[in-house]
Amino acid sequence: MSSKRPREKYFQPVQLAWLVQRQLNLWLWCEVCSHHKSLATPPLLARFGDIELSALKRHFTCSNCQGRDIFIRPDWQNSGWSRGVVSRHETLDD
Repeated sequence: MSSKRPREKYFQPVQLAWLVQRQLNLWLWCEVCSHHKSLATPPLLARFGDIELSALKRHFTCSNCQGRDIFIRPDWQNSGWSRGVVSRHETLDD
């Protein structure tokens, strides 16, 4: 018998309101042509409601190549959250 706990019990999909509350933009990357862009999240929340990012993805088309294979994530880097957000690691002392 495995001692692992179900992942769903501890991790919830990120929803748009979570980004808005933290003043995070949404970063989009076209997997076809590598075109990328950062979008403000309050207008997206007003338009689409509080949906999961995975569901929001289907609403985007690349403005460069019209590709629909779009990768989306919070825009950590341009929102000032670049230190330890993904891995939760702190900077080591030199």
